[in-house]
Amino acid sequence: MSAAGLRISPQDYAPPPAIGRMGRNSLVVGVVAWVALVVCAFIFPHGWLLFLRSWLCAFLFWLGMTLGSLVLLMLQYTSGGNWGRVGRRFWEAAASLTPLMFLCWIPIAIWMKELYPWAAMPHDQAVKELGQKAIIYLTTFGFWFRGIIYFLGWYGLYLFLRRWSDREEAGVTTPAQFVRVQNVSGAGIVFYAATITFASIDWAMSLDPQWWSTVWGMIFMVGEVLTAFCFTIWLVVKLAPIEPISKMFKIDYLHDFGKLMFAFVILWAYVSFSQWLIIWSGNELLEIRWYVMRLRDGWQYIGTSLIFVHFCFPFALLLSRSLKRQGKRIVKIALLLLVMRFIDLFWFTAPSFYGESFQAKFGGTDVAMYVLAPIALGGIWLWAFFFQLSKRSLMPVNDPHFVEMLEAKHG
Repeated sequence: MSAAGLRISPQDYAPPPAIGRMGRNSLVVGVVAWVALVVCAFIFPHGWLLFLRSWLCAFLFWLGMTLGSLVLLMLQYTSGGNWGRVGRRFWEAAASLTPLMFLCWIPIAIWMKELYPWAAMPHDQAVKELGQKAIIYLTTFGFWFRGIIYFLGWYGLYLFLRRWSDREEAGVTTPAQFVRVQNVSGAGIVFYAATITFASIDWAMSLDPQWWSTVWGMIFMVGEVLTAFCFTIWLVVKLAPIEPISKMFKIDYLHDFGKLMFAFVILWAYVSFSQWLIIWSGNELLEIRWYVMRLRDGWQYIGTSLIFVHFCFPFALLLSRSLKRQGKRIVKIALLLLVMRFIDLFWFTAPSFYGESFQAKFGGTDVAMYVLAPIALGGIWLWAFFFQLSKRSLMPVNDPHFVEMLEAKHG
């Protein structure tokens, strides 16, 4: 039986007015936060420097939301599954915001000397302290060139998948053509793994240019996908009672998302612990000082919160099957994990700016900037996301397996 036989059209799953309201509300919050952020940047001592530091952390968080969605989209095309069809339009809308994230990256690239010590060093000093890194990799040109390549590649993958999605919605695709989409998606995941590894080195690891970790890129990959899963769960729970999602939504889909979120919580803990174990057992001065800095003067409390609130607490709760099938409960865990994802990025980046003087230097001004920056960027991001989501049907009704989803819903 086909979607055409059941007389299902994209208009049957047109976005509800609630999506427009959510976008407008996000824009209002974002604009207010932007005004407050700009005011703080001008009136506080060293406000511009604080803006750049907080902006970097906010950028990494919302970039994770964007790229994590792109990865889930490619995973869905590669592996299939009804759970992925439920989220496909959400991930397409989020991945379409790659150009917005490029614009958000430009201030970081322009004022890199305010953030990255290697960029502010004279060339001779950089070569003396960093060796071949300063000649081959850590250069202003390389930072810009690689960044542009990353964003072009990510957006190119999105455009390819979006063209397929548009053709599928128009009903002009065949199953044989889908093989190419699967192949490109599989190669795209490999491309993403390589580029996000180098991007995480450029934008986060090089804050401490003498330190390195071979697990760094994997931590960012897992964190970004986990961020996208948490956001998807929140959105599914928000829209599930509203037409047209309510026409096909099953609690099993929420259960699937919960299990996948649970899996990535465990994977995040595994790769994070692996990095710590390898570095600590190696006991090399240049490596362990990254952790030593984060285990004193107040930073240790943030690290401890990551262990218990980012892993232990969600792990214990998500063991329950019934909890993963209760929208009101699982969405609270998802929102908690989103907050912890930002705190994790803060713990990665901020010690490079404050060193072992966290309690002495991190005051109310810093707190205000680090709170306002993700809200300001997030308000604009969410407004653009809901705008993109409102332009198309919320479900891929011409997917060959979409009718099976309806039959499973209505028996």
